[in-house]
Amino acid sequence: MMTKLRKIILIPALVIVFISGFFSCGVDRWPEYAHQTALDTWLLDIMQQNYLWYQELPSYNDVNLFLEPDQFLSKVKSKNDSYSFVDSIMETPLPTYGFDYSLVRSADIDTAYNALITYVIPGSPAAQAGLVRGDWIMKVDTSYISKKYETKLLQGTEARDLVMGIWEKVKVEEGDKTKADTEEGNKEEEKYVYKVIPNGITKKLPAARVVEDNPVHEYKIISPPESTTIIGYLMYNSFTAGTKTEPEKYNNELRKVSQEFLAAGVEHVILDLRYNAGGSLDCVQLLGTILTSSARLNEPMAYLEYNDKNRDKDATINFDPDVLKTGVNLNQSSLYAITSSTTAGAPEMLIRSLFLKDSYPIATIGSSTKGQTVATEQFINEEFRWSVNPVVCTVYNSTHDDWGAIVPNDKLKVSETSIDGVTNYSEFLPFGDPNERLLKVAIGVIEGTYPPQEEEEEDKSSKAQFKIEKSVSSPASRRFTGGLRLK
Repeated sequence: MMTKLRKIILIPALVIVFISGFFSCGVDRWPEYAHQTALDTWLLDIMQQNYLWYQELPSYNDVNLFLEPDQFLSKVKSKNDSYSFVDSIMETPLPTYGFDYSLVRSADIDTAYNALITYVIPGSPAAQAGLVRGDWIMKVDTSYISKKYETKLLQGTEARDLVMGIWEKVKVEEGDKTKADTEEGNKEEEKYVYKVIPNGITKKLPAARVVEDNPVHEYKIISPPESTTIIGYLMYNSFTAGTKTEPEKYNNELRKVSQEFLAAGVEHVILDLRYNAGGSLDCVQLLGTILTSSARLNEPMAYLEYNDKNRDKDATINFDPDVLKTGVNLNQSSLYAITSSTTAGAPEMLIRSLFLKDSYPIATIGSSTKGQTVATEQFINEEFRWSVNPVVCTVYNSTHDDWGAIVPNDKLKVSETSIDGVTNYSEFLPFGDPNERLLKVAIGVIEGTYPPQEEEEEDKSSKAQFKIEKSVSSPASRRFTGGLRLK
């Protein structure tokens, strides 16, 4: 009995000794843990002052300051906030092959997948190998692509041989026909399906390396057949001004595009934003000033409104001719924008700011955007090499509206997400190809040939029930994913 009593007394005694260790000899030992909590403490300090919804933050006594920054942010931010984020500050970008892809299960081998190339960075190892959007990879070196080894094969760093395929119309073999097709007395018709088959081409993929993804991914002048209309197409994949060493590098690319469009007499601009996940407000202002009508120059483009601690930061953003520098205003009266569920923040701000129902309509083609109406600001902790990017303000357009998601015009909706189901892969082509499915629709809208007066009969043999099992982006592609960021 005495032994049990000693054990019971011993346990709280140990706790007392443990606690007293922090304050022995009257010395507070919590400062020893200051370094471990410093990053989260700094992060919460920033949020308390700058966060748009700072009233919803917990107090210091109610948080665990020993968490990793991403975990800590997820615990303290508003439940309705899907935009604030933290990021490590990397000195050196990761090496990459420079292409994005989606995995589609092979029609002939149950355990194998074909990789559909969805995006290629110019100048990357993938571009050097000759890969383009719409290509199919069937094998890597001598191996079929499987879920188990896909990461090693397609996201590694070694040089590879890529065995290519093609989306082709194939005659159904006798053994694959249904019973109804072969019943006695039934006139048999030849049946065809589309699937990926080998095309006899092997491409040499060089080893991965650090690459630079230029936001001005593709632009060209398009003159549709039997038409006098001149169209300017711009595939713009992030609102990024430049690099650390050349801060205006990519903005100068936009200025160059504006000059070429003006010289070519471009009447309509198709802005491809389907892979654009955001970027900086200064780039939005520049592109908006290039595309707006000349009558709106120097007029309000957007309004920024901060929390009540930072009302002095509230600002009006104008269509400002001074930001053009070597660029030019194209004096457009409308815009044709290709969007997707990836389109978020900065591209949404651009569309909302340009749109005026009576004088500047916008035809949107693709699928609905994310619906971000707030902006983040980056705060860097140099000691720990981390940044926190909290939501700091609400963004309103020139009529002081804060729209939600931008929904494509009902008659023009040609959702690219339909690639998850029944899809005509013969129209999955490089950006800027007039026959690429969404660009083709945009051109048709301008020409007045889309939507067609009567539903065209579809070639059902060119479609297949294919499901995208996985989509992967290169570490360098579309570098910005933060929606809308202030300087």
